Amino acid sequence: MRSLLFTLLLLCSVTFAGDAPFTLADGDRVMLLGDTLLEREATFGHLETRMHEQFPAAHFSVRNIAWSAETPHGWSRASFDPAEKGMDRLKEHIALVQPTVAVLGFGMAASLQEMTDRANDWTLNPDPARYGAEPMSAARFKKELGELMDVISASAKDAKVRFILLSPIRHEDLRSVRAGLPDPSAHNALLATYSKAIAELAKERGAAFVPCDSLPTAKGKGAPPVTDNGIHLNENGYRLLSVSAFSEALGWVPSPSRIITTQTSALTAAVLRKNALWFHRFRPANSTYLFGFRKGEQGRNAVEMDQFTPLLKAADEEIWKLAQTPAAAATVQPETTPHTPLPLPVFTLADGLEISLWADAPMLAKPVQMNWDAAGRLWVASTPIYPMIEPGKVASDKIYVLEDTDHDGKADKTTVFANGLLLPTCVEPDITTVKSGPATASYAGASTELLYLSDTNGDGVSDQQRIVLSGFGTEDTHHNIHTLYWGPDGLLYLDQSVYTHTHMETPWGVVRVNSGAV
Repeated sequence: MRSLLFTLLLLCSVTFAGDAPFTLADGDRVMLLGDTLLEREATFGHLETRMHEQFPAAHFSVRNIAWSAETPHGWSRASFDPAEKGMDRLKEHIALVQPTVAVLGFGMAASLQEMTDRANDWTLNPDPARYGAEPMSAARFKKELGELMDVISASAKDAKVRFILLSPIRHEDLRSVRAGLPDPSAHNALLATYSKAIAELAKERGAAFVPCDSLPTAKGKGAPPVTDNGIHLNENGYRLLSVSAFSEALGWVPSPSRIITTQTSALTAAVLRKNALWFHRFRPANSTYLFGFRKGEQGRNAVEMDQFTPLLKAADEEIWKLAQTPAAAATVQPETTPHTPLPLPVFTLADGLEISLWADAPMLAKPVQMNWDAAGRLWVASTPIYPMIEPGKVASDKIYVLEDTDHDGKADKTTVFANGLLLPTCVEPDITTVKSGPATASYAGASTELLYLSDTNGDGVSDQQRIVLSGFGTEDTHHNIHTLYWGPDGLLYLDQSVYTHTHMETPWGVVRVNSGAV
């Protein structure tokens, strides 16, 4: 892998054939805006790390306001309003950043929306009330992306906005890796029309263009995939995107020794801490209570939003300092949460019933949902953070596994299977990993994501985390996705309640759920 990355770095340093390299300078405010391609960059941080490594002396900030299944008119962030109001919300988010540089990564969701419109036969089932008077197409997308660029340019108060337009990635063929995924050939033909439209727009507007569809994809036995499901980059994919596509298209000359170590560097860790702070500021959980129609109940907590400003400033300062020093391994101190045993409640029971205490603090804290595995162990989603994280706090919610090892009717062993989660509202052991006995992996719904947590070395603790689906709504925390449960048909079911709005990209098309659903 090191030799592969080094080769890519050498290629990037000699193949740039454009005009002067795209530069970042003191005072720049970089905005990342797009669909899942840029939304998940906040989880990995490789692109931003790459920017700071290329321009270590420049004091600039990066803010990510991307959203799953997003289109240039902001459909995914409209929430309770019609989709046409999404642009109003988008303007509010752009105003929070006041960008001087806008990195726009659209196209995947729009192409999937076109596939969905075709599958639903728009002419028979139009939905103009939410998504316009015509189905999605590359021509419509190009027009709306240009309109978004105009909105961003008009928002600038003190400088002209410079644009970097990204093409969508290719749909990777992973049918030999993961059963059930579709043949991507037809979608790739459609994606090519969107990439062409973006390239044309970049040329017309004098914007930089990054062809993300040039990333190498898995070919042949043993080749590492760049995506998890064909359409969403994994850690490997984002690393390659940062060191190859970006560097080559923008004329950046990377430092091989530093790029190879970004995954565990202190700089990347600082970027991810800042990204978490910004996410809680720009897209806070429980926003229905903070700003919406239920703000009369908890609206006083909206004052916490301003408390993120000094925290973000300090986080930017930390990144700037680290960018000017050699990359170093980041150390993460485990967070311990004190537990105080609660007094036992008093129950009034009907004749013939009895009740006993099976487990209490400090074996677990604030349980939300629980499910049993075949070995009689109880998996518990725990969220002391609920219903939203306080400014400056670190996501520290957990998945516990409780056991009664001596079979006396009381749990005597607890294991933290996963830590550092944000608002996990459901958990279900993966029954497909074992026929009987202890499960070694679980699904968990946490904030906007459905995660797959697995223990690959047998120590009872999750050491790998994969995003299965993203784009779940979080406007009302106690309506977040919940009740994960295996059905008798072997399918995994989950619910969302009425006050959340989900917008999700899948390899088969876009799913938009604007109310309660299974």
